[in-house]
Amino acid sequence: MRIPGLGCLKGCLFTLLILFVASWLIWELTPLQDWIGTGRGYWDQIGDWFGKVGGWIEDLGGSDEPSAPSGTN
Repeated sequence: MRIPGLGCLKGCLFTLLILFVASWLIWELTPLQDWIGTGRGYWDQIGDWFGKVGGWIEDLGGSDEPSAPSGTN
């Protein structure tokens, strides 16, 4: 059975898989983790980076509460 569009989806997913495997191999087989100097494993470091980027994006949104004008008593 042929599903239209599956070729593109399969290619994209395979590309993501290759990129993850390649980045893990680079992390493990090169002195990259020593250069960064965190002492974390690959998945711990990736999770930390995603958390930092998520916090940064959240900070860009700002707060939904209006701030009080300064100088009022």
